[in-house]
Amino acid sequence: MKPIKPKPTYPQASEPETPAMIKEAAAAYGLRRDVVSVREAKDQLSGLLQRAARGEQIVITSDGEPRAMIVRYRPVVRAKPWKSLKEFRATMPMTPDSAAIIDEIRQEKY
Repeated sequence: MKPIKPKPTYPQASEPETPAMIKEAAAAYGLRRDVVSVREAKDQLSGLLQRAARGEQIVITSDGEPRAMIVRYRPVVRAKPWKSLKEFRATMPMTPDSAAIIDEIRQEKY
């Protein structure tokens, strides 16, 4: 008879965060964070957007649970524009064995 394997136990969801817990956790990292309900957010949206632009984070709750956050917009940093290497590749001679060319390029750098 095979032994019966116990069913795996999964971690239980922690208690929902209260507004005070959210503010306290943010303060530990030096962040200003306010908590508003969906109804308050609807009524005060333009004011909340101005506060977010100043760096404050606003958590929006629905039925007492955090659902979303309004934060300051930060543009995405883009890399340098892509540049074609077609002209550079055209200057490279096509040979069956490029080892000699690679050795030559390496020797020029030293």
